Amino acid sequence: MLNRCVIITSYQSALLKDSWEFRPDDFILCADGGYSHARAAGIVPHMIIGDFDSIDYEFIESDLRRSGLTECRITRVAAEKDDTDTMICVKYGIDHGYDEIFILGGLGGRLDHTVANLQTMCYAVEHRKTIWFLDGKNRATLRAPGNLTIEERKDCKISLFAFGESCEGVTISGVKYPLKDHLLKNDFPLGVSNEFLEKKAEISHTSGKLLVILSQD
Repeated sequence: MLNRCVIITSYQSALLKDSWEFRPDDFILCADGGYSHARAAGIVPHMIIGDFDSIDYEFIESDLRRSGLTECRITRVAAEKDDTDTMICVKYGIDHGYDEIFILGGLGGRLDHTVANLQTMCYAVEHRKTIWFLDGKNRATLRAPGNLTIEERKDCKISLFAFGESCEGVTISGVKYPLKDHLLKNDFPLGVSNEFLEKKAEISHTSGKLLVILSQD
Protein backbone atom coordinates (compact mmCIF):
# COMPACT_ATOMS: atom_id res chain seq x y z
CA MET A 1 0.00 0.00 0.00
CA LEU A 2 1.38 3.40 -1.01
CA ASN A 3 1.75 6.26 1.43
CA ARG A 4 -0.13 9.54 1.40
CA CYS A 5 0.52 12.25 -1.16
CA VAL A 6 0.64 15.66 0.54
CA ILE A 7 0.52 18.73 -1.72
CA ILE A 8 1.59 22.12 -0.36
CA THR A 9 0.07 25.03 -2.31
CA SER A 10 1.29 28.59 -2.78
CA TYR A 11 -1.50 30.12 -0.68
CA GLN A 12 -1.51 29.27 3.03
CA SER A 13 -3.69 30.86 5.70
CA ALA A 14 -1.96 29.07 8.59
CA LEU A 15 1.34 27.49 9.53
CA LEU A 16 1.72 24.13 7.81
CA LYS A 17 2.26 22.18 11.00
CA ASP A 18 -0.94 23.68 12.44
CA SER A 19 -2.88 22.25 9.49
CA TRP A 20 -1.28 18.84 9.17
CA GLU A 21 0.55 16.20 11.19
CA PHE A 22 3.33 15.11 8.87
CA ARG A 23 4.48 11.50 8.81
CA PRO A 24 7.93 10.34 7.71
CA ASP A 25 6.37 8.26 4.94
CA ASP A 26 4.33 11.11 3.38
CA PHE A 27 5.23 11.88 -0.22
CA ILE A 28 5.50 15.67 -0.17
CA LEU A 29 4.85 17.60 -3.35
CA CYS A 30 5.07 21.40 -3.56
CA ALA A 31 2.95 23.29 -6.06
CA ASP A 32 5.05 26.24 -7.25
CA GLY A 33 5.42 28.77 -4.39
CA GLY A 34 4.38 26.10 -1.90
CA TYR A 35 8.12 25.47 -1.65
CA SER A 36 8.61 28.72 0.27
CA HIS A 37 6.11 27.55 2.92
CA ALA A 38 7.73 24.13 3.15
CA ARG A 39 11.16 25.73 3.49
CA ALA A 40 9.95 28.06 6.27
CA ALA A 41 8.53 25.09 8.17
CA GLY A 42 11.67 22.98 7.76
CA ILE A 43 9.86 20.47 5.55
CA VAL A 44 11.83 18.85 2.73
CA PRO A 45 9.71 18.06 -0.33
CA HIS A 46 10.30 15.11 -2.63
CA MET A 47 9.21 17.09 -5.69
CA ILE A 48 8.31 20.63 -6.80
CA ILE A 49 6.02 21.25 -9.78
CA GLY A 50 4.94 24.57 -11.24
CA ASP A 51 5.29 27.33 -13.78
CA PHE A 52 7.13 29.31 -11.09
CA ASP A 53 5.15 32.51 -11.28
CA SER A 54 4.97 32.54 -7.45
CA ILE A 55 8.63 31.81 -6.74
CA ASP A 56 11.82 32.10 -8.78
CA TYR A 57 12.93 28.85 -10.41
CA GLU A 58 16.62 29.73 -10.17
CA PHE A 59 16.24 30.50 -6.46
CA ILE A 60 14.80 27.02 -5.84
CA GLU A 61 17.61 25.37 -7.79
CA SER A 62 20.33 27.23 -5.91
CA ASP A 63 18.59 26.80 -2.55
CA LEU A 64 18.31 23.05 -2.99
CA ARG A 65 21.91 22.83 -4.14
CA ARG A 66 23.12 24.95 -1.21
CA SER A 67 21.14 22.79 1.23
CA GLY A 68 22.44 19.55 -0.26
CA LEU A 69 18.90 18.45 -1.18
CA THR A 70 19.89 17.00 -4.53
CA GLU A 71 17.24 14.26 -4.40
CA CYS A 72 14.37 16.76 -4.59
CA ARG A 73 13.14 16.86 -8.18
CA ILE A 74 11.88 19.98 -9.97
CA THR A 75 9.45 19.92 -12.89
CA ARG A 76 8.87 23.19 -14.72
CA VAL A 77 5.67 23.52 -16.75
CA ALA A 78 4.55 26.16 -19.22
CA ALA A 79 2.86 29.26 -17.84
CA GLU A 80 0.19 29.06 -20.54
CA LYS A 81 -1.64 25.82 -19.84
CA ASP A 82 -5.09 24.40 -19.15
CA ASP A 83 -4.25 22.80 -15.79
CA THR A 84 -3.50 24.78 -12.65
CA ASP A 85 -0.31 23.92 -10.78
CA THR A 86 -2.42 22.25 -8.11
CA MET A 87 -4.25 20.14 -10.70
CA ILE A 88 -0.93 19.04 -12.20
CA CYS A 89 0.20 17.94 -8.74
CA VAL A 90 -3.06 16.05 -8.16
CA LYS A 91 -2.66 14.28 -11.51
CA TYR A 92 0.90 13.36 -10.55
CA GLY A 93 -0.30 11.82 -7.29
CA ILE A 94 -3.03 9.86 -9.07
CA ASP A 95 -0.71 8.68 -11.88
CA HIS A 96 1.79 7.41 -9.31
CA GLY A 97 -0.78 5.33 -7.48
CA TYR A 98 -1.54 7.31 -4.35
CA ASP A 99 -5.07 6.61 -3.11
CA GLU A 100 -5.10 9.43 -0.54
CA ILE A 101 -4.30 13.01 -1.52
CA PHE A 102 -4.18 15.81 1.04
CA ILE A 103 -3.80 19.39 -0.17
CA LEU A 104 -2.57 21.95 2.35
CA GLY A 105 -3.79 25.49 1.72
CA GLY A 106 -5.56 26.64 -1.42
CA LEU A 107 -8.69 27.81 0.42
CA GLY A 108 -9.35 31.50 0.95
CA GLY A 109 -7.31 34.13 -0.83
CA ARG A 110 -8.46 34.65 -4.40
CA LEU A 111 -12.00 33.35 -4.86
CA ASP A 112 -11.34 32.06 -8.39
CA HIS A 113 -8.42 29.99 -7.11
CA THR A 114 -10.56 28.57 -4.30
CA VAL A 115 -13.31 27.55 -6.74
CA ALA A 116 -10.75 26.06 -9.12
CA ASN A 117 -9.28 24.04 -6.27
CA LEU A 118 -12.68 22.74 -5.20
CA GLN A 119 -13.36 21.72 -8.79
CA THR A 120 -10.00 19.96 -8.88
CA MET A 121 -11.42 17.51 -6.34
CA CYS A 122 -13.87 16.27 -9.00
CA TYR A 123 -10.98 14.90 -11.02
CA ALA A 124 -9.73 12.87 -8.05
CA VAL A 125 -13.21 11.58 -7.24
CA GLU A 126 -13.71 10.49 -10.86
CA HIS A 127 -10.48 8.48 -10.47
CA ARG A 128 -11.78 6.90 -7.25
CA LYS A 129 -9.31 8.68 -4.97
CA THR A 130 -9.82 10.22 -1.53
CA ILE A 131 -8.98 13.92 -1.52
CA TRP A 132 -9.01 16.63 1.15
CA PHE A 133 -8.20 20.34 1.21
CA LEU A 134 -7.00 21.57 4.61
CA ASP A 135 -6.01 24.91 6.07
CA GLY A 136 -5.97 26.41 9.54
CA LYS A 137 -9.76 26.65 9.92
CA ASN A 138 -11.27 24.60 7.11
CA ARG A 139 -11.28 21.03 5.85
CA ALA A 140 -13.09 20.04 2.69
CA THR A 141 -13.60 16.75 0.89
CA LEU A 142 -15.69 15.70 -2.09
CA ARG A 143 -17.30 12.27 -2.06
CA ALA A 144 -18.88 9.89 -4.50
CA PRO A 145 -21.91 7.88 -3.22
CA GLY A 146 -21.13 5.84 -0.14
CA ASN A 147 -20.54 6.21 3.59
CA LEU A 148 -18.30 8.61 5.49
CA THR A 149 -17.54 9.04 9.19
CA ILE A 150 -16.36 12.47 10.35
CA GLU A 151 -14.77 12.89 13.76
CA GLU A 152 -15.91 15.89 15.78
CA ARG A 153 -13.41 18.75 15.75
CA LYS A 154 -13.36 21.45 18.40
CA ASP A 155 -15.43 24.54 17.56
CA CYS A 156 -16.16 23.25 14.05
CA LYS A 157 -19.40 23.32 12.10
CA ILE A 158 -20.09 20.67 9.49
CA SER A 159 -21.75 21.49 6.18
CA LEU A 160 -23.00 19.39 3.27
CA PHE A 161 -23.51 20.71 -0.26
CA ALA A 162 -24.56 19.18 -3.55
CA PHE A 163 -21.56 19.67 -5.84
CA GLY A 164 -23.52 19.39 -9.02
CA GLU A 165 -27.24 19.69 -9.63
CA SER A 166 -28.24 17.47 -6.72
CA CYS A 167 -27.33 14.69 -4.30
CA GLU A 168 -29.88 12.00 -3.53
CA GLY A 169 -30.37 9.90 -0.43
CA VAL A 170 -28.38 12.23 1.82
CA THR A 171 -28.36 11.03 5.41
CA ILE A 172 -26.46 12.51 8.35
CA SER A 173 -26.68 11.57 12.03
CA GLY A 174 -24.85 12.58 15.20
CA VAL A 175 -25.63 16.25 14.53
CA LYS A 176 -28.13 18.86 15.67
CA TYR A 177 -30.00 18.84 12.36
CA PRO A 178 -30.10 15.26 11.06
CA LEU A 179 -31.27 14.29 7.59
CA LYS A 180 -32.54 10.96 6.33
CA ASP A 181 -32.71 9.98 2.67
CA HIS A 182 -32.90 13.65 1.68
CA LEU A 183 -32.50 15.33 -1.70
CA LEU A 184 -29.93 18.15 -1.53
CA LYS A 185 -30.03 20.57 -4.46
CA ASN A 186 -27.53 23.18 -5.51
CA ASP A 187 -30.05 26.03 -5.46
CA PHE A 188 -30.65 25.95 -1.70
CA PRO A 189 -27.90 25.57 0.97
CA LEU A 190 -29.91 23.49 3.44
CA GLY A 191 -26.87 21.62 4.71
CA VAL A 192 -24.82 24.61 5.88
CA SER A 193 -23.49 25.08 9.45
CA ASN A 194 -24.68 21.95 11.20
CA GLU A 195 -23.42 21.18 14.71
CA PHE A 196 -22.01 18.02 16.22
CA LEU A 197 -24.03 16.39 19.00
CA GLU A 198 -21.90 13.26 19.16
CA LYS A 199 -18.21 12.45 18.78
CA LYS A 200 -18.80 11.36 15.19
CA ALA A 201 -21.11 12.30 12.35
CA GLU A 202 -22.21 9.48 10.07
CA ILE A 203 -22.88 10.58 6.49
CA SER A 204 -24.10 8.72 3.42
CA HIS A 205 -25.67 9.46 0.04
CA THR A 206 -26.75 7.41 -2.95
CA SER A 207 -26.05 9.61 -6.00
CA GLY A 208 -24.20 12.76 -7.00
CA LYS A 209 -21.04 14.33 -5.57
CA LEU A 210 -21.31 15.54 -1.98
CA LEU A 211 -19.09 18.36 -0.74
CA VAL A 212 -18.37 18.03 2.99
CA ILE A 213 -16.82 20.99 4.79
CA LEU A 214 -15.64 21.41 8.37
CA SER A 215 -15.21 25.08 9.31
CA GLN A 216 -14.02 26.65 12.53
CA ASP A 217 -15.36 30.00 13.70
